[in-house]
Amino acid sequence: MTIMGGPSGQGGSLAPLGRATPGNLNDQVNLCLDDALVHAVLEAVDSYAVILNAQRQILAANPVLLNALNLDAPARCLGLRIGETLECIHASEGPDGCGSSRACRRCGALLSILATQATGQASDGECLISLRRGGQWEAREFAARASSLTVAGHPLTLLTLRDISALKRRETLERIFIHDLMNSLQGLKGWAEILQGAGADAASVAGHVLDMAGHLTAEVDAQRRLLLAECGELVPDLRSVGCAEVLDELEVALGADVASRLIRLPVPPDAGSFRTDPAVLCRILSNMVLNALEAMPPGGLARIWFERRAGRPRFVVENPGCMAPEVADRVFQRSFSTKATRGRGLGTYGMKLLGESILGGEVGFTTNWTEGTRFFIELPLEDGRAEPAMLVPPCLSPDPVPSPGTSSSEP
Repeated sequence: MTIMGGPSGQGGSLAPLGRATPGNLNDQVNLCLDDALVHAVLEAVDSYAVILNAQRQILAANPVLLNALNLDAPARCLGLRIGETLECIHASEGPDGCGSSRACRRCGALLSILATQATGQASDGECLISLRRGGQWEAREFAARASSLTVAGHPLTLLTLRDISALKRRETLERIFIHDLMNSLQGLKGWAEILQGAGADAASVAGHVLDMAGHLTAEVDAQRRLLLAECGELVPDLRSVGCAEVLDELEVALGADVASRLIRLPVPPDAGSFRTDPAVLCRILSNMVLNALEAMPPGGLARIWFERRAGRPRFVVENPGCMAPEVADRVFQRSFSTKATRGRGLGTYGMKLLGESILGGEVGFTTNWTEGTRFFIELPLEDGRAEPAMLVPPCLSPDPVPSPGTSSSEP
C-alpha cells in the first residue's frame, strides 16, 4: 500500500486522540526493553526507526535516530510522538499534539501508521516535514514505512523514516534548474543564429542576448546561494541600505514587464535604513512578487510596501487571493508544489531558508479573504532593542477582493 497524499480541508483530527497512561506506557516500554527481537530490528535499520504503541507514542528508538537528534538517552523521546521528537512545526498545533492538527491530515508518516494499524499490512508514504530545531527552520523529506510488530502478544508498529532530502533536491534541480538552463541556452542560440543571418540588427540582437545572459547568470547564482545556504556556507554581505534603495533594486531585478504589475506603496518618511545583505533580500522579495503574480489571473496586480513592527524592518507583498488550507499548511516545504505538471517547489522554500538562516529574520504569511495573501520578511534589529510599532497606514487596508485562484507555493 502506497500513500502519496491525504485528506484536505479542515476538520477534526484524523487520528484518534488520547495517550497511554503513565503506568501503561512504562509497561509497554519495559516490554520492548526486554525483547531481543526489538533490539535486533532497531540495530539492523540504518535509517530512523521507532517502535510505537496504539497511541503512536515512542516505546523504543534506534541509535541512528538518537545520534541524529543528539539525544544522550532513549528516555528523552519515550512517550513522545515522532513529530514531537523531530520538532515538526505543526506538532503543537492540535489539541493532542502530533497527529491532531489540520496539517497532520496530509502527513505521509501519520497516514502510513494509521493504515498499518487498521489493516496490519505494511504501508509506505512520503513525509514532507518542516522542522524548527535549535531555533533554526529546515525542510526535510522522508520515505516513511510502517509495519506491524507483535511483542509479548501486544500489537505494535515499527516506523522507519529514510531521509530522501538529497534525492528530492537532485530531482528538483534536474526537473527545474536544468530545464531553465536549457531554455536559456536555446534562446541564446536562436539569437546568435539571427545575428549570423543577413540583415540582422546587431544592436537589437545584442540587447536580447545580454538580457538572456543576465537571466541565465541570475538563475545560476540563485541556485548557488540555495546550495550554500543549505550547507550553512553562505556568508551574508551585510551593509546599511535604505528602504527605497531596496525597492529600486527589486524593480530592476524584476524587469519592466513584471514591475509594471507591482504596485509600490510610498515608503514612510521615517522608514530610515537597516543592515542586511541587499542581494539576498532582493532575491527573497523577487520570489515573493513572482509568487503573488502567478497566483492571479493575467493582468492582476500585486502590492508591496515597507513598514516597521516593534522597530523591526518588514517588507510585505500582497495578492488578493486566499490560499486553500492544504496549500497553506505546506507552502514552505521544499518539494511541495501546487502545480500538477511542472512545479518548482523551491520559491517559497528559498524565501524561508535565505530569510531566516542567512538574514536572521522571519519569513511568513497570512491568508484570508478579507486581506488576501500577504507574504512578509521581517528583519532583525541591529542592536536587539524593540521600539514602538509603526502602525500600517490606512491605505494598506484594502477592500476584500474575491479571487478564484489560490496562491502558488513557488515563483
